[in-house]
Amino acid sequence: MTVLFIRALYYFLVILSTLIVVSALISWLPINHGSFLVRLLHSIIDPILVPIRTMIKKSIFGGANMALDFSPFIAYLILTTLQNYLRPYM
Repeated sequence: MTVLFIRALYYFLVILSTLIVVSALISWLPINHGSFLVRLLHSIIDPILVPIRTMIKKSIFGGANMALDFSPFIAYLILTTLQNYLRPYM
């Protein structure tokens, strides 16, 4: 039973990390950001990225003059680290 739970959690993290990459790529494309799929993607990803953005803004690296949003990169690193931690238990 625990192997099934760990495997489900692992694949959930894989899906989330893939959605973060897709969201980052979409942010660079000239598409309609008000479309249903883009809004759905942001409603899934934003609960992960917003706390990271808040921590970055409060740190010495953040602020109003920040040109790039590094929160997708940091979230991706965290999720892949968790995936690598779970992989031996599958």
